[in-house]
Amino acid sequence: MCGRFYTDFDDAQYREMLAMLYIKSERDASLLMLKNGEVFPTDRVAALDARGSRVMRWGFARFDGKGKVINARSETALEKSMFRAPMMTDAALPHTGRCLIPASGYFEWETREKQKIKYKLRPAREGLFTFAGLYRSEAETDTPVFVILTASASGGISFIHERMPLILSPEQREAWLNDANRAAMLLQEGAQDILYEPAI
Repeated sequence: MCGRFYTDFDDAQYREMLAMLYIKSERDASLLMLKNGEVFPTDRVAALDARGSRVMRWGFARFDGKGKVINARSETALEKSMFRAPMMTDAALPHTGRCLIPASGYFEWETREKQKIKYKLRPAREGLFTFAGLYRSEAETDTPVFVILTASASGGISFIHERMPLILSPEQREAWLNDANRAAMLLQEGAQDILYEPAI
């Protein structure tokens, strides 16, 4: 968890962010590869850091080079060497830091006996929302890579999965991007109310 989310190019707020990306880098071929709809690890998506919008790819490389790390537990992000530097940076750096990943929803699976049931989830508050993320540059990639912070699931969805993405309210976003001390406190804040429905 979180292993899939989705974006919607038809969402007006998302289109605004994409427009900013295109204005900043009209010749950037990576913009043509942005994922719309269901997003999988290693896909490229639009993201926000303290300097503005940019393209990022989902997943840190593992230490052993085998596979990707796509999530970071919020409870231990300040303790793990892989996540400590981006969590603690207090400047708008091009190579590492905290970021926001805009999304229209995310997916999770409930295991019921031998059956897996896919759900589409989103905050009760309307509109585009953002996951708390961490990013860094890696030698093997042409764009920064990110992970999504996770927290304990809110009570209403814990039957689906015990974890959920750390979703930041609009009022929390600036602090997450620009203030390391406040960002550390946001790691411990409670989960939002989440709506869910079976994914078709």
